[in-house]
Amino acid sequence: MADLHGTSRNLEQSHEKQLESLLLQGVYKPVFLYHVVLFNCLPIIGMVIPRRRGTRYVRHLIYAISLAFALEMLRDHRILLGGNGYMLGIMIAWWLVWCTTLFVFMDVERDFQRIERGAKPAAEDDSPPNNTQEKSNQTVTSDQSSQPLFHWQSYPRKFSHRLEWCAGLLFNLRGPEWNWRAPHLGPLPQSVHKQLQLEFLSNKFRAEGDDTCMTSKQRLRAAFKTFLQSYLLLDILKVVMMRDPYFRGTAECDSMPPFPLSYLAPFPLLVKTYRYFLSCMGVYVALNFATSLNPICFLGLSLAFPNASRKLTAAPLDEAWLYADSFGPFISPVLDHGLAGCWGRWWHQMFRHGFIATARWTLTCFPTRLAANTQIKQIVYIVVAFTISGLIHACGSYTGFPETNPFSGPFLFFFMQSMAIISEHIFKKVVIPKLPLVASTPRWLRRTGNAVFVFFWLLYSGGFIADDFARGALWLMEPVPLSPLRGLGLANGEGWWCWKEPWFQHWSDGTYWGSGIRVI
Repeated sequence: MADLHGTSRNLEQSHEKQLESLLLQGVYKPVFLYHVVLFNCLPIIGMVIPRRRGTRYVRHLIYAISLAFALEMLRDHRILLGGNGYMLGIMIAWWLVWCTTLFVFMDVERDFQRIERGAKPAAEDDSPPNNTQEKSNQTVTSDQSSQPLFHWQSYPRKFSHRLEWCAGLLFNLRGPEWNWRAPHLGPLPQSVHKQLQLEFLSNKFRAEGDDTCMTSKQRLRAAFKTFLQSYLLLDILKVVMMRDPYFRGTAECDSMPPFPLSYLAPFPLLVKTYRYFLSCMGVYVALNFATSLNPICFLGLSLAFPNASRKLTAAPLDEAWLYADSFGPFISPVLDHGLAGCWGRWWHQMFRHGFIATARWTLTCFPTRLAANTQIKQIVYIVVAFTISGLIHACGSYTGFPETNPFSGPFLFFFMQSMAIISEHIFKKVVIPKLPLVASTPRWLRRTGNAVFVFFWLLYSGGFIADDFARGALWLMEPVPLSPLRGLGLANGEGWWCWKEPWFQHWSDGTYWGSGIRVI
């Protein structure tokens, strides 16, 4: 194993030397810390400045600058941090989608409201968005008097309040405290629901939750449990992947796997199943690991320092309902809804609102008759969502330093999912009802059919993205700083500490804008 670890480390060092050479030749440019600051500050500046007669074009200008900046970063800048640069493209592409949503498809001052703690101050009594009513600030009844007060807050007038409100909107992915709260997060607690009068939500998700859900301390303990489990699983997955040349990007998917899986070599389908399953688990566990830090940091700190938390933000960061699980249940959605349930009910929905806003805008380009058609709407929503997801992941593949196939890999994978879901829907709604004995088909047989279809479809299509991950050396990254397995000698590694290389260094090309702290 020591030799295998050395092989992985040699590959990493080879990529570092190649990138260093290309940076010195001017083929690529480094990413500086000031790039990261600008990338985050530009949208906030555009959102904080109210749209008035003299400033109505400021957001258009900020958006144009952000767009040009992002495209230049995608084309010319490279790093190795974050899976050999993969996360650079993902973050830039998503930032473009989200900024377009906030600045083009929607109106920050009109369309957004946030749940905030306490009674609404008279000075902040702004008009609610189009889809809410003034009832949101009604007096709490006597049976709720012991509960915390909450109210809807639209675009604030006070600058300090507006600044943290805009930052909360910009850095939010699932909107648990916003009026675009993702439906898969579940209903709000009954006491909160009654205060806010959630009349803007669809009927499907209007039902009140009960007040017997997790407490904040229970949610924090659950987050720590998820963090520790994901940490250990990441370490195990990394050690297993280190042994396989496929995950080092040096072999094709049908190559010989390591012992004892080498006994599967006569069965290529089993080898692919093992490698694609490991790739899926790597993404799933890594996302669970990363998202568990959200409640640990924000919920944990707000519970430890409640006064400081309430001074920094009006958002109720100490409420457990802000921190739902990133993934839904797996078995029931897949068995009952097939591929649509797999992607729409189980998989994370972190980019959902950006996709929905883009799909709504796309529908405005259709003739009114077509845009009003329910079937057309569903198709547009599905195709737009997976197309954008494919483009986001293709950008990640594009900024990955080793040679990859962005469009014939990740983009094609996600686009194919939309076609498969549409085909699945047509088959269930049009073909199956015409088959004989359909009414007497037992539930277990329908569920088995869904499970078989999802398994073989993902096994077939998964290679487009899994092979691109491996080819781009995504799995060479060290996901955890301390490795229990390697530290205990179970993997014959190089000791406990895995992050041996610095993340930052000073870089200068002799110019003012080409000098600073570089992200390696």
